[in-house]
Amino acid sequence: MERSKEELTEFISRMQEQQQKLFKQAKQLELTPESVRDVLYELCENIALIMKADRVSIWLFNDDQTTLTEHLTYAADSVAIPSIQQLDATHALPYFEAIGNNRVNSVENIATNKALQSLPTNYFSNSPITSLLEASIIMSRGIGGLLCCETVTTRNWSKLDEVFIASFADMLSFVFDRLNRLEMENRVHELAYTDLLTGIDNENAFVEKVNDKIHKMEHELYGAFLYMKIDQFTSIQSVLGPEGTKSSLKVIANRIRSLFPDNSIFARIAFDHFVIFTEHDNDHEKSKRAMEHILSELRKPILIKSHELFLTFSYGVSLYPEHVKDSYEGIHAAKIALDSSRRMGNRKTRAVYEPLMFEQWEEEMHSEMNLGKGLDMNEFRLYYQPQVESLSHKVTGVEALIRWQHPDKGLLLPAAFISIAETTGLIIQIGEWVVSEACQQLNRWEQMGLGALTISVNISPRHFLHNSFLQFLNDCIHNYGINPGKLIIEITENVAIEDSNLVELQISKVQEMGFSISIDDFGTGYSAFIYLKRFSIQEVKIDRQFVTQIETDSKSRAIVRAILTLAKSLHMHTVAEGVETEGQLKRLEELGCFEIQGYYFSKPVPIEELNRWLLASPRFPFLYLPRLPA
Repeated sequence: MERSKEELTEFISRMQEQQQKLFKQAKQLELTPESVRDVLYELCENIALIMKADRVSIWLFNDDQTTLTEHLTYAADSVAIPSIQQLDATHALPYFEAIGNNRVNSVENIATNKALQSLPTNYFSNSPITSLLEASIIMSRGIGGLLCCETVTTRNWSKLDEVFIASFADMLSFVFDRLNRLEMENRVHELAYTDLLTGIDNENAFVEKVNDKIHKMEHELYGAFLYMKIDQFTSIQSVLGPEGTKSSLKVIANRIRSLFPDNSIFARIAFDHFVIFTEHDNDHEKSKRAMEHILSELRKPILIKSHELFLTFSYGVSLYPEHVKDSYEGIHAAKIALDSSRRMGNRKTRAVYEPLMFEQWEEEMHSEMNLGKGLDMNEFRLYYQPQVESLSHKVTGVEALIRWQHPDKGLLLPAAFISIAETTGLIIQIGEWVVSEACQQLNRWEQMGLGALTISVNISPRHFLHNSFLQFLNDCIHNYGINPGKLIIEITENVAIEDSNLVELQISKVQEMGFSISIDDFGTGYSAFIYLKRFSIQEVKIDRQFVTQIETDSKSRAIVRAILTLAKSLHMHTVAEGVETEGQLKRLEELGCFEIQGYYFSKPVPIEELNRWLLASPRFPFLYLPRLPA
């Protein structure tokens, strides 16, 4: 179609006007597909006027360019909008190939064009379209879509028409590239500031929002940081699996959103860990009552997968500005308060932060780091306390007791570091070190002619039930060439708090390997006699609290007598711990206790000292310890 000079001048003017509108719109920081839609529609209307087209539409590709979707269409009154809003490459492959091969596709008669004939038959059925001109919208990621002009009358498109439509397509490229970039930026922001599982804020957003509120309100603000944790989260994971767990977390997040005041800020920061910042009027009792009400609502059952979940929560609190000055300190202090409260129990614990808690936490962190370093630097030692036959006083074995030769604090007893090792998981590494050292000592004694001696080692419940424990014992047998019957595995009664079926199976497997099982501190823990009834045990060690009072307290004597009688009837070996006086020794001998362990005969000593006693014994390889003065 030939165009006059006046038409070309008008075209250029309209094109510049549209460019300016699109540029102005694209510069907006809040640019969205919705906000730019009116400008795009006006552009399509003007394109239709300039190109003398009856229908102008914008189509956009999906990411892998297998689907074209109608984004926006302007149509003259005589022409309908396409009834098909999506085209699929699998059903229109020749058309999609033509798009990929040519920047501009000029079609005078659609009825004779092979590529267009691959489109669904009803695409043109509701409109008498005969000619088509389309140009690719080239974006930074490749071909992003198409700008399509269609006419009812047959058109022999000129080269100038092709230049025009390509120019308009380039305008659209700028807009859609900008939209895509903003969409990616918004997605990055969402990933950085939103907990994608629950839809509430994450820690980054929480910190910024709280700090912004503190900065704006300064001294007028009183607030509380709550660090809250679900008490049964591990059980939820086991029972409901990943999907059920996610559903329960979403419900909890929604409850938090609805229960706390509107001006509260809350976030999920890890697994089942939630933090909340809520304002208060400096009335601590009122705030405490409000929190208890919220907790009672949170504890209402949740129905997930036909399971009714009854949850409890523990939390720590820190106050602004009394305890902290910003959100980082608030989260940290509230977490320290929570951790401090959970030392007293695992459920429904709560505590308000106190400065002393930070000092304790700092000391524990320092100790934890030192523990790991102590293992690496070989700072741990084993001390050995003899176990003696009650009547002959012959040493039959020893208990290996760990000590930490701390570079600054000197020799530390287990009470100073074992609880920290338990909470950090280092207890398994420490336990393996103890067993390895004991096995090496058994091997050395065998070579020294002292192979009759046994060594007892304490194993924590966590280590005893760990999935690597059996393989570790098997490796020790082969690596050190020991007789497993000479290593006695001592476990505490608290192991029974764990899965009793798993405990029974583990005890059985350890014994099948040739090791003996001894119950340490017997009579003090969880249902003590359940061991004797259900588990196959070779030895019980009577706890020192009964031995200490055996001379003066009739109840202690009765308990010791009952333990010894029952153990004898079940053919179990017995050891009394903590024997310090001759009177205690005589009572235990009268009651029939097999072996004695305690300061009456010897305190725990280094291996060098014990070996000197053994090698200097007049009745080598046996050692008989004299009774020490009471």
